Amino acid sequence: MVELSDLQRDALGEIFNIGVGRAAAGLSQLVRDEVVLSTPSVLICHASAAHNELLGSGLRQLSAVSQEYSGPFGARVMLVFPEAHALEIVRLMVGVTDMSIEELSEFQQEAMCEVGNIILNACMSALADMFHVELEGSLPEHHFGDSNTLIWHNSSAQKEASALLLLQVDMYISDHSIHGEIVFLMSVTSLAKLLDHVDRYLAAHGFV
Repeated sequence: MVELSDLQRDALGEIFNIGVGRAAAGLSQLVRDEVVLSTPSVLICHASAAHNELLGSGLRQLSAVSQEYSGPFGARVMLVFPEAHALEIVRLMVGVTDMSIEELSEFQQEAMCEVGNIILNACMSALADMFHVELEGSLPEHHFGDSNTLIWHNSSAQKEASALLLLQVDMYISDHSIHGEIVFLMSVTSLAKLLDHVDRYLAAHGFV
């Protein structure tokens, strides 16, 4: 399994922090309140360990938005929340505090796709800008399930030959704290290509 050097981890954290900063501005307009997204922590693990790593353990019900990206490196990128946190985001977007879980669920797919589109595109555009490459993304899709179901939903990737790049992000809206993760499911080959771009970025900025 490929491992990140400290410089690579710091560089990815810095680039994705630019992305989540852009996303926070877009989300603030969406919920009509200040949104703060924490600096993402970066982790790489084998895809077969997804059940243990994603959101810390095996939460049974997760809400996720995924997009497929292609370019110099390819990835299936997902924004994943515990379902209770996803419903809280929907509640804040709708602006009605006394809606039942059943009523909120009716809005969840559309709302989460909108949130996912903002956050995932902001992170991927930060990568594209810093690496001077073009990345094309599909339309967002919403899914429910546990970690293994979400990771391998409609995926042709093989567990033995795939890696996860995890970004752990906390979202703060007013007095609400919402934890989520951005997950990159990549072939080992695509991950190596991504890290090659990271190394070029570091070299261009005099770090190596």
